[in-house]
Amino acid sequence: MGKSHDIYRQVGYIQQTLSQNKKPIGIFIAAGCPLSIRVNSREEDGKTYTDPLIPDVAGLTKIITNKLSSNDPDKPSNSDKLLMQMKEDGLENPNIEDILTEIRSLIQVAGKGKVREFVLKDLEELDLEICKIISSEVDKELPNEETPYHNIAIWSRSINREKPVHFFTTNYDLLIEQALEEEFCPYFDGFIGAKKAFFDLGAVENESLLHARWARLWKIHGSINWRLDNKKNITRSYKKEETENYLIYPSHLKYDQSRKMPYLAMLDRLKDFLLSSSAALFICGYSFSDDHINDVIVQSLRNNPSAITYSFLFGNLDDVKYQKAKECANSVANLSLIAFDKAIIGRNEGTLVFKDDGQLGEIPGNVVVSCKKETDDGTGTMTETHWHELRLGDFAKFGAFLKEISVNQSDEDEKNHK
Repeated sequence: MGKSHDIYRQVGYIQQTLSQNKKPIGIFIAAGCPLSIRVNSREEDGKTYTDPLIPDVAGLTKIITNKLSSNDPDKPSNSDKLLMQMKEDGLENPNIEDILTEIRSLIQVAGKGKVREFVLKDLEELDLEICKIISSEVDKELPNEETPYHNIAIWSRSINREKPVHFFTTNYDLLIEQALEEEFCPYFDGFIGAKKAFFDLGAVENESLLHARWARLWKIHGSINWRLDNKKNITRSYKKEETENYLIYPSHLKYDQSRKMPYLAMLDRLKDFLLSSSAALFICGYSFSDDHINDVIVQSLRNNPSAITYSFLFGNLDDVKYQKAKECANSVANLSLIAFDKAIIGRNEGTLVFKDDGQLGEIPGNVVVSCKKETDDGTGTMTETHWHELRLGDFAKFGAFLKEISVNQSDEDEKNHK
């Protein structure tokens, strides 16, 4: 029998860590999280279908490339030309982050001449069009106040903290901001002001001076409401002027200093957090596809054995998209991967097992699911197999888990004060 990990024990460790008010705790919200918010319910062929509030990277890539295509092989658009060039270079199915990275690489060397048949104006216009579509597609609001984002906000403000909660996200949307504000959870995101807030690097670097009840929000890849004006000032505004550019940057290319500065400042927040004594980071919706972020996580954990990171994966561990995640978890003992069926904990990969069904009711948020299936053994005899899955990688269940922890914590605090 192979290695196994006890679900009940692991959930206990996680719950205990998330319930502490003295430990630095961070939540990393990545691209897979908005997929848990389902909208547009409809019936087709007797089945109910829904759409994600915001598409994933693959869905967003399809929307953008379709909108920018000429649909005429004889008169390709600039987008079509770029995709053909990338295919010739060996990148068969580039996603929108790959495409933006390619455009911005070409912009760096275009100058006043041509680069790969593009002039600078073509590339800048293509960059702007892509960012416009991204902004339009991800500029959505949470449909109600019963979402996992709201549950995370409730958990964040549920206890008096000696250390602030840090939220990290690679998403450009404003869903976490909406939830924090609707739950009256104060937060600092690096900007100062109201009408046209400005990015204050000094305040970011000295955020530890702020009160611990203020959550920190660090948007690593920029945001649809970040702007860069023609004077290279970085602001946050819901209105975009014609003279301003979007600050959306999925890659770590060496942009001009104004674009580079907020990106590096956000990465520094992640690095500094992971280098804090006894820091605990919980990641959801991230497949470890960004090598630069992976490097920050792995190197920081390697340099700080007192820190720990749990990454909750949607689906099974052996899914090919989690290959990089497994490589990272196998390189440092304090990075744990927990998928539905298996986990890598302390560099040991093993099946997740739940030994006592009577303890299921003790697990918050219904994150442990009992599963069964019938199989034919080849002789016509059906055999029933039972197992349990730990679904913290489902962002909806993770949110419910946090909400129930916060309710239990509030009850405990009230009891202690009587």
